[in-house]
Amino acid sequence: MRALPTATVFSRADARAAGWSDPALTRAVRSGRVLRLRRDQFTVAAGPVVAAVAAARGCSGSVVSHRSAALVHGLPLVGPPPPVPEVTVAPNGTGDLHRAHLYRATLRDVDVVEVDGLAVTSVARTLADLGRHHPTTTAVAAADHALHHELTTPAAIADAVQFCTRWPGGARAVRSLASTDARSESPLESISRIVIRRLGLPSPVLQQRIRDPRGIVIARLDFYWDEFGVAGEADGRAKFARDADVGRAWDRHVDLDDLGLQLVRWGWATVTRTPRLLETRIREAFRRGLRRDALGLPRRWGLADS
Repeated sequence: MRALPTATVFSRADARAAGWSDPALTRAVRSGRVLRLRRDQFTVAAGPVVAAVAAARGCSGSVVSHRSAALVHGLPLVGPPPPVPEVTVAPNGTGDLHRAHLYRATLRDVDVVEVDGLAVTSVARTLADLGRHHPTTTAVAAADHALHHELTTPAAIADAVQFCTRWPGGARAVRSLASTDARSESPLESISRIVIRRLGLPSPVLQQRIRDPRGIVIARLDFYWDEFGVAGEADGRAKFARDADVGRAWDRHVDLDDLGLQLVRWGWATVTRTPRLLETRIREAFRRGLRRDALGLPRRWGLADS
């Protein structure tokens, strides 16, 4: 039987990329193997999202929260999904849940939304809870995604964090969520940005568009350091402007190296397991870029408004 996408919550496009046709996905929904959460969002019927739904519906007054809420909202989770559903009840709530992580906390009306008949913490409150209880990488990757896709606003996140400031982990949430950026387009870009800052490297420009010698915009870079003439690509592939298929675009368009840009590419393993290697590679690129400029070699690229 063909494997489903590995993401806990996946889209129709994700299913197609995994080899599923639209009719096959429809049959999987009808058979009960896949659950349709809402328009263009699906999950495995035996997965953690369904477990969270069952847990919340089994306890009166409970609200799906924390990582379980992130999954329901389709936010990316850095790290494994929660081993058991995570739900929140009022501080004076009674009862308990077996096989679930129960949080007791105050929830304002604005902190709770309904998703297909299920009470779930709002995206902003979910991010605040992730910021309080989980590493910065988890909170920022989810928040960047939410902001990039306009699932919430910076003001709503700030309000949710402010409400929880004096709670356990509140100060951590303030620090973590102060570094969100809607321009990041993937969890890897978000984590790369965090690691770059922790390594003490200069802050890059995000999503800088590049022109070729003809003045045509040919690419958009994940990270760009103009002082050094260095570009960074978190997935190893630049986003070329004239082809949605990045792989084919990479083969067909001019290599950015040919323009004189010093290009550093990395993936998950480098940024999460060997960040010092990433630092070394970026600093070496800085030195190469400065050496090119010192020799008077032309920069054959131009910058376009991002």
